Amino acid sequence: MNVQRWLKTRRPNWERLEQLVNLIERQGSSGLSRQQLQELGRLYRSASADLSRARALKLGQDAQSYLNNLVVKAHNQVYQTRKDHWQDLAKFLWVRFPALVRRHILYVGFATALFLTPFWIGYVYVQKDAHFGQLELVKGHPLISDELWHTIEEKRMWTDSAEKMSPLASTLIATNNIRVAILAFVLGITFGFGTVFVLCLNGISVGTILGACRLYGMDDKLLAFVAPHGILELSSIFICGGAGLLLGKALLFPGEWRRVDALKLVAKDALYLFGGCVPLLTVAGLIEGFISPRTDLDPNAKYLVSIATMVCLIIYLFAPRTEDAWKGSTESRLK
Repeated sequence: MNVQRWLKTRRPNWERLEQLVNLIERQGSSGLSRQQLQELGRLYRSASADLSRARALKLGQDAQSYLNNLVVKAHNQVYQTRKDHWQDLAKFLWVRFPALVRRHILYVGFATALFLTPFWIGYVYVQKDAHFGQLELVKGHPLISDELWHTIEEKRMWTDSAEKMSPLASTLIATNNIRVAILAFVLGITFGFGTVFVLCLNGISVGTILGACRLYGMDDKLLAFVAPHGILELSSIFICGGAGLLLGKALLFPGEWRRVDALKLVAKDALYLFGGCVPLLTVAGLIEGFISPRTDLDPNAKYLVSIATMVCLIIYLFAPRTEDAWKGSTESRLK
């Protein structure tokens, strides 16, 4: 076989494939006609065969590297449709994120326990001894600040003012919830100890506040406020906490891998777990800003919202589904 003649014959096809790949990278798959997309698929398959032949012929390293890079780039466009951002996002939220939650449910469950156990301790102990609310797990920051304690003693809900500033409140609340979720996730890099601390601290803080409200007969008002958004908010924090624990476990117990390699193996899943929680936290913030603080709503209506969010979340995370509905993209147009 005349190698030079073969290279001269095949090179125009490679150059044409490179042109199409560059075009789709700039404009997305919508920038190519159906005929061009079909040509892209044909040239990709041809270039893949050429790469195998080039390796068999032991062509120069430059030619093999060029072909290999070209085939990889073409493969990304043919099968991954990277420019269909909205479709990719919808597929991630509907299929991949719930699947990741189910796959790592033990970590999410452990994160939940790390929150609820201190929550119960704070709830019980502050009713036995009100001074428990002044405990400082972080120096200078008691579980219940003096201002909040006085508000509870006066039997006033500190959340009532949020009703008059709902748009701003929803933004601030969503930002705060995302901050807690970020900490629970990111601090997994501290071998998981930071994640454990954030979950335990938030759990005991919320439990202590609820217990103090119980002392003054305010718990029903606080529960009515928390109920509409609480399911989404807490579930998201638990999932982010599970992602942080996943990182921590990889660092603490890397097994046969180096720690950095073990971390790389789980980092993508952990990041996607966090990313999938951002829309949930945003919805929780909107509910917390527009529905939770409303005093004109019957508490039973708020509890119904809570039940509805819980049912929807369970269905969303645990109902079986398939990716088949999302395969009508570039790949199908190439056939």
